[in-house]
Amino acid sequence: KLYTIADLTTILNLHQKTILRFIHEGKIKARKIGRSWMVSADDLRDYCHCELSDDQPAPSPNYATLKNRITASAVIEIIEQNSAEASRLSNSFIAMLNSERGSDGRTRFDFFYFPEIEKAKYVFYGSPEFVEKILHIFIELGHLQGEGHE
Repeated sequence: KLYTIADLTTILNLHQKTILRFIHEGKIKARKIGRSWMVSADDLRDYCHCELSDDQPAPSPNYATLKNRITASAVIEIIEQNSAEASRLSNSFIAMLNSERGSDGRTRFDFFYFPEIEKAKYVFYGSPEFVEKILHIFIELGHLQGEGHE
């Protein structure tokens, strides 16, 4: 069975332009027959995530590749009156990241200083293990500051 765009507007309760956009974005698989877009029953089932199917089991998630698909981020803000001090800390992180062995190229670091509010912002992206390591570094820096070290 093939469905027209008009059929899908009734079935999915969506506007015709929305359905056409979904087709162009690849969310709904369709083929053009003559001047009209047609969607097969199987492609409609795929779009509806098996809601229209006869109790087909849902595919199980792929946990084997999950570790390679996860990216974490952390934003650290420090009240810093001196932009030079904030830049020194940023340069230390850049040096640490450049010397990091085994980096898979997914790590990233951004630094911002806002003089009007005297705040430094350090943003880290990477694996959960990388972000965990960065957070531990800031925890240790906080402990050193609490002990009176400069």
